[in-house]
Amino acid sequence: MSIEYRVLGPLEVVDNGRDVAVAAGKRRALLVLLILNRNVVVPADRLIEELWAGRPPPTAAKSLQVHVSQLRKELVTTGANGTSLLTRAGGYVLEVAPDSLDVARFERAVAEGEQALSDGRPHDAAARLREGLALWRGPPLVDFAYEPFAQEEIARLEEARLAALEDRIEADLVLGRHRAVVSELEGLIAAHPLRERLRGQLMVALYRCGRRADALETYRDGRRRSIEELGLEPGAELRELEAGILADSPGLAAPPTSAVPLRAARRGPLVLAIAGLLLAGGVAGAFLRSNDGGDAPQATPPAIDVAANGVVGLDASGQPGYAVPLPGRATDIAADGDDLLAVSIDSSALTIVDGRTERLSRTIPLPLRPAAVAAADGAVWVADGRRGLLVRMDAGYERVAARARWRRAARREAVGLSRLDPTAVALAGGFAWVTDGSDRLVRSDAAGHVRTFSAPHPLDGIAAGAGALWAFSNRGAALVRVDPEAGSITDTIPIVGRPGSEAPAPIAIAATASAVWVLNGNTATVSRIDARTRGVTATIPLALEASPRDIEAGAGAVWVASFDGSVTRIPVDGGGPRSSFVGESLSGVAGSGPHVWVAAVALDQQIPGGE
Repeated sequence: MSIEYRVLGPLEVVDNGRDVAVAAGKRRALLVLLILNRNVVVPADRLIEELWAGRPPPTAAKSLQVHVSQLRKELVTTGANGTSLLTRAGGYVLEVAPDSLDVARFERAVAEGEQALSDGRPHDAAARLREGLALWRGPPLVDFAYEPFAQEEIARLEEARLAALEDRIEADLVLGRHRAVVSELEGLIAAHPLRERLRGQLMVALYRCGRRADALETYRDGRRRSIEELGLEPGAELRELEAGILADSPGLAAPPTSAVPLRAARRGPLVLAIAGLLLAGGVAGAFLRSNDGGDAPQATPPAIDVAANGVVGLDASGQPGYAVPLPGRATDIAADGDDLLAVSIDSSALTIVDGRTERLSRTIPLPLRPAAVAAADGAVWVADGRRGLLVRMDAGYERVAARARWRRAARREAVGLSRLDPTAVALAGGFAWVTDGSDRLVRSDAAGHVRTFSAPHPLDGIAAGAGALWAFSNRGAALVRVDPEAGSITDTIPIVGRPGSEAPAPIAIAATASAVWVLNGNTATVSRIDARTRGVTATIPLALEASPRDIEAGAGAVWVASFDGSVTRIPVDGGGPRSSFVGESLSGVAGSGPHVWVAAVALDQQIPGGE
């Protein structure tokens, strides 16, 4: 039997029920680093950088070798056949079987619980989610809470636990256990006051307990906090839930204890309750809204179950054809031929969806916190802008073929709700190109050799096409043209003649054969730039209340995915935009050949603080 590693609490190493003693200090930190990058070769220079926080002593390389040697001896116990800590060219790898790590068992239990919830089996969902949550012994990696290298994984695990709690509470509400979850929800809301999913769950539970006034006060408290701390009104779903409570909508009544949800795509009770309101006529026509730039989204719901944290395949008109769940929130999606590739942060994974079979092909763990992905000709590049890390995966996407690191410069977050992370990656001229919100453009070759270029503005997104590479600046309201072969910035193109508070602020970019299309979040417009004349030739209005999020080209059109669950099709050869309703809150869009996909993410996970 292999050694068991536990990080959902203080670090523990167990062999056949016996604790394995690992010396404190650098050796335990080394073990945690290897666990976090399990089954992947970690270069020695990276271990040195992380262990000594970027300030290694002259003897660091020798010290690392000693720590590895001693750690290897500690891990060779009576229950292990040989050692699981191996030396590889330029680095080390810790081999960890899936069942030997509590995180892997937790994530598997959560995935099975989510699937049971989607399948309409709330009893099974609640049981599996409770089993996963029972693995927690306290805050994750609590003995490394102040180590810089552990911060991202600690944040990821804490978010995953909170999301699992929300799912378990959802299952309990479906089972009619509203009285049992009220006090738990009140404690969670006190710790996470801006999570709208939790607040909606508490409103539903209180209402079903006959505490209508308390449910409404819960909404008013959330609204005050949202306005004071974010300058935003609560989301549409929470507002509609308040309206349903005020109207005593039958759709909010507690289900019988034997009830099973009719459509159990992964939605919280907030959305389930609103679905009941729609059926009861409480908020009929919620999606029949005006659109100055085209037709209003269709109010008819899709015939498929569109789950939060999933991808949806669209037909050429923009109607949803199929949906595939993901192991977590998609931070970015990209297309390569018939494949859709999605990166998600809850499980740090790369998921491939086959557009021909319309099914999930496989999911591969990633050794980083993915923010952006790009793909071409079977190679996939994933970027982690916060760590300054880019990895290339090929050979079936099953292993990391190259790593590129760049020194992170001062950067800022993108303005507004529309994008929480300015990291973006594009492929052109045989290189991978990255923007990270700083005034530098990062380029990596296939082997991971990095070069950086100074830019006239901080860059927040990038796209390849129309004979060049194009990057945009959010605050500069400008487009930068890059010659990918020469590796030089050739032109800066202003999107507006006069900058100001009312000027368009770009949030996403796409390129077709002869034009560049820039999505402006604050004005809900698309600027079309002629790639030859390098001037704006059209400004296409969208529905401002839809809150557009992302833009991409595919299937002979340009597509915009919006926060309200609608997708807008803009014909490349002219004509007005036309919108249709897909479902859930959309965060991204990708296209390749005849295929178009959108990513659906839960509403409460897209607001600042929801991450």
